[in-house]
Amino acid sequence: MQLYTGIFSVIAHCRRAKAYCNFTKFAAYQIQVDKRSHSDLAYFHQPGKEPLQYSTFGALIQEAAAKYGDRTALISSYENKRYTFAEVKYEAEKLAVKLQGLGMQRQDVVGLWITNSAQWYISYLAAQLGGYITACINPALQAQELDYALKKAKVHTLITTERCGKQNFYKILKSLLPTANEAGSRSIETTQLPHLRHVVIDGESSSEEFTNWAELLSQPSSTEVKLIDELNENVRNISPESASAIQFTSGTTGQPKLAVLSNFSFLNQGYYFGRALKLHNGHKSICMTLPMFHVFGLSVVNAAVKHGATLVLPSPTFDSKAALESIANEGCNLILGTPTMYVGMLEEQMVSKHSTHTLELGIVGGAACSPEIYAQTKKIFNLKEFLIGYGMSEGCAAFFTQEGTESVEEASQTVGRLYDHVEAKVINDKGGVVKFGELGELCVRGYVVMTEYQDDAEKTRETLDKHGWLKTG
Repeated sequence: MQLYTGIFSVIAHCRRAKAYCNFTKFAAYQIQVDKRSHSDLAYFHQPGKEPLQYSTFGALIQEAAAKYGDRTALISSYENKRYTFAEVKYEAEKLAVKLQGLGMQRQDVVGLWITNSAQWYISYLAAQLGGYITACINPALQAQELDYALKKAKVHTLITTERCGKQNFYKILKSLLPTANEAGSRSIETTQLPHLRHVVIDGESSSEEFTNWAELLSQPSSTEVKLIDELNENVRNISPESASAIQFTSGTTGQPKLAVLSNFSFLNQGYYFGRALKLHNGHKSICMTLPMFHVFGLSVVNAAVKHGATLVLPSPTFDSKAALESIANEGCNLILGTPTMYVGMLEEQMVSKHSTHTLELGIVGGAACSPEIYAQTKKIFNLKEFLIGYGMSEGCAAFFTQEGTESVEEASQTVGRLYDHVEAKVINDKGGVVKFGELGELCVRGYVVMTEYQDDAEKTRETLDKHGWLKTG
């Protein structure tokens, strides 16, 4: 992220010992510190009021089930499905053990090529309990793109569904794997996709060629019950430093890269992002309009599990009418989205006048939010707070988020407070830290930063320096 001075930027204030990063239509940023600083160098550290947690996401799932057991964890409105935290943990345990039966070992990669659904949520939690790495794959990918993703991520087992809307997942898979089950086995052996061993698919017509999803969630055998007990015991042996997920970058400068994000990163980012969403202030219900495969959506899932929030899935992909209906029917308190999503919901609300009186807070990210969209969204949905954030895939989605205490000017022009335990600085093209008010590139360091780009040492060195600083570009 380039930071500019002068008339083409607005100021990111470090006020009340809080760093703010400001955003304008020029996509320009600047960081400035107050006069209490002992240095004029553009560096800021948010020390935090409590220690980071050295644990894993699998352990978090166990804690959530114990703490929030009978509370609703997931509502999939369009599927008419509901799960408590205890129930979804049990479903995830069964799946994790069944994946072991398919030959998956710790740190093998399970690919999720699925739209927003109970299947996605359960699969993600199962991967975390089993110590597998989740590869979040865009469900809109076509055959050639999917082929690249499966190879790049070295996916061992792919979990998907038969079809959703116009996307025929089964047909695309058959084009990539035309000889599947020719030998009468559901196990996959192909030189085209050397790492892929199994495809798990939710659907009837594909049950002969691929592993059926419903079978993996069937009642466990006595042997599998013992394996579930062992699974829960072994969660403590998963390293917090180990990979939790690999996230495809946008690929705007070439083929998408794979950012490796650790258990330690996800656990702590889920906690602090959840605090930014005010999830620590009592039980909240979140209208999940964001795609769960995207790092923004994934960070919401992590925060919801950490803080015991209920996720409400209105539709498999974004649908403004379905979102507003879910808010009305389920009494959602929070809503998140990109500016484009909010425009769609505003247009729908103007026509349909859905009941949205339970909404308290909104979060917008992923692109610049104009003052007009900001003001209209807050007014029409009567939001107490409408917050803007900033981050990137390589930084676990977000490391700046507003607090809700900003003035009107700050709220429309900034992306908020630097997260606790994160450092930020601005450097010149030689890597030196510039003075406040000078041109430079924003860098961040801390638990939010990725481990590496998988199998790409050159790009890793370009983006992540030897001292752990992530260059935002």
